[in-house]
Amino acid sequence: MVNQQHLPSVVTASSTSFLQARKRVLVGYRDWIRSSRWIADNYQLDIPSDVIRNRIRSEYNRFKGVSDLQTIDLLIYKSRTDYEETMNFWKQTTHVMRYFDAPRPEDAKPTDFLGRFYAGRD
Repeated sequence: MVNQQHLPSVVTASSTSFLQARKRVLVGYRDWIRSSRWIADNYQLDIPSDVIRNRIRSEYNRFKGVSDLQTIDLLIYKSRTDYEETMNFWKQTTHVMRYFDAPRPEDAKPTDFLGRFYAGRD
């Protein structure tokens, strides 16, 4: 069972090797996976915990190909702070549900010149 007490603050640390970074990534992944049922219960989500686990897995797989050590450390830090905010109940249900929303077509970035110009993008 996941500890419902407040988690200690996130400590920033730099990995000295890819092996150390991999271990830190796996620790974070396991923490998220183990907490999926707690998140579903305490945020009163209408989503089963296996769907939450699949979403966590897809988020980790999204960054699977990152090979820069500093970028990996940054992603580890972001994951850990997000985990801390979720487990300390500093988020509201709507914040957690945003992870399960499908991308909206109006959020798509324009690709042609005029579309980017009208959007105020380069």
